[in-house]
Amino acid sequence: MAFWLMNAASVAGYVLLSLFVLITLVRALRSAIGSLAAQLPRRSQLRRYLLFGTSAVFFCLLAMRGCYIAAVIVDTQFRADPLRAESY
Repeated sequence: MAFWLMNAASVAGYVLLSLFVLITLVRALRSAIGSLAAQLPRRSQLRRYLLFGTSAVFFCLLAMRGCYIAAVIVDTQFRADPLRAESY
């Protein structure tokens, strides 16, 4: 059981680390696209689509990271020993 828990924790850690790195890369890409969009005309459709697309991708990544963190926390609680009594 302890070996499984260490493996699960390390896999969850690697996944979380990769999500944080991916979000950092998308944030840098979003900044670069924002600079590119600033050079386009104010009413340009391309500008709107670029900003909308990068914002949507960034939001989805943040939501995915939050859901994964919540799933890891819930899974950790369900894997706890059900026969152990806890008092708070």
